[in-house]
Amino acid sequence: MTGPWSRTALIAVIGVVAVSLAVAVVLTVRGDDLGGRRSAGVDGYSVSAIGHRGLVQLLEKLDVPVVVSRSDSAERARHGLLIVAEPAVGDGASRARLAALVGAAPRVLVVLPKWYGSVERGKRWIEDAHLLPPADVAAVLETLDLDDAEVRRAPSAELVAGRLRAVVREPQLVASRALTAIVAAPWGDQLLGRRDRDDRELYLLSDPDVLNNVGLRQPENARFVFQLIDGLRDGGPVVVDETLHGYARTPSLVHALLGFPLVLATVQVLVCALLVVWAAMVRFGPRRAAPPVIAPGKDFLIRNTAALLHHGGHHGHALRRYLVLSVAAVRHALHAPALPPDAMTAWLERVRALRGGQIALVELERHVEAADSPARVVEVADAVYRWRMEMTHGADERS
Repeated sequence: MTGPWSRTALIAVIGVVAVSLAVAVVLTVRGDDLGGRRSAGVDGYSVSAIGHRGLVQLLEKLDVPVVVSRSDSAERARHGLLIVAEPAVGDGASRARLAALVGAAPRVLVVLPKWYGSVERGKRWIEDAHLLPPADVAAVLETLDLDDAEVRRAPSAELVAGRLRAVVREPQLVASRALTAIVAAPWGDQLLGRRDRDDRELYLLSDPDVLNNVGLRQPENARFVFQLIDGLRDGGPVVVDETLHGYARTPSLVHALLGFPLVLATVQVLVCALLVVWAAMVRFGPRRAAPPVIAPGKDFLIRNTAALLHHGGHHGHALRRYLVLSVAAVRHALHAPALPPDAMTAWLERVRALRGGQIALVELERHVEAADSPARVVEVADAVYRWRMEMTHGADERS
């Protein structure tokens, strides 16, 4: 009976199902990433003028371990530096998230917002950039408990502090007594300040033009950013938070199991499951008929008889009976005369001597009577067979 599909069609169906399953798994794990990397805003995915994709690529090329984080950013930066670049705090919930994020990380670099851009839907480049209202920048400072801070915009200037040197066009600076100035303008307004609280370090960079995609075109700014971040991370990783830009990802068991290094254990479990399924598979079709209790042919009869003899301990009787039948077969083959047993034994011995046989019937009879184990019975039975072949076919017979 043929199947409903041909072999080629069956292979095609299995292939389509396998590919569909693989695509479903990939979309489940990485689908949100694939759809969330196109941006023209002020985030780490954006390649627009005000974006921060250039910062991530710069750190990667300089062998700085950097992660664009969409969950658990503070935990990931526990032994390194957390960067919160231009957070949006338009409501109470976003302010609470920013405060919790900054309070949970031991070392944080917060970059104040400055720009917003207009862009057509689906585009990667902004058409124009506009300065944020001062109130939006002040909301970030209030969330960081810098109530006395004042945002000021100054003419173009070159800001230098030690080896840190930045060139900013119309810089956005901060004046605050709660911050210790690290890089400041000659008149005292700060580009980079620091505040320590409860064994936690907060660094505030007032102007994102130092490290956004446009700002990094200046070699001085690229050098400034690398020296600053490399010094702050203290050998640890750099975590760029994107949860405050709307890219937060809910923790998922599927993501965890299919992410490194747990993906190795997941693959092992899947391989073991496939092996178990393979071992348990049965062929399609009607059930195969059970074999008969008594198999046809002589093999079953011989094995069963041998087992019964062995179990009953009658192998010695069988050997003696085998010798009697063998002697009768030889007598018949040689056309022996009718003689008494002793005379018949002597007659057979003379014939053996004439034929050059090596096995004496008298010794063979003695060995038959002395056989006391199954192994010895088999050995003597083989000798009886060879005696019979010598007597009927000659001493050269090797059957």
